[in-house]
Amino acid sequence: MHSKFQIKIKEEIISKLNEDLYRHLNMDLYDADHFFGYYNGYIYKLINRVYNKHGAKGLRLEINYIIQYLIFLMNKLKNNSKFDDYVLVIIYFRLFYKHHSYRETSHENQLIFNF
Repeated sequence: MHSKFQIKIKEEIISKLNEDLYRHLNMDLYDADHFFGYYNGYIYKLINRVYNKHGAKGLRLEINYIIQYLIFLMNKLKNNSKFDDYVLVIIYFRLFYKHHSYRETSHENQLIFNF
């Protein structure tokens, strides 16, 4: 069970996601949910899963990744005339979107030596 403080932090991060979606793509979280390739409500489950497993920092990284993915997807859908949008949404999601748990993270504050 989450404390009120953790719930407030999560709400603030989701609010930031909504602001970024409006700023970059002129859509809200409900509209962005339709551009994820599985089913309605998936983005909300993704947000909850990332916050529960990786905390606030992981969720902030995930929302930045979501914004970048949606900008990429909108650019691909803009110049499309051969396929239906919903088909391309599913294909691009399965090809290019990687969940937070599957992405390699690099720590900016540490030196990495590849020998």
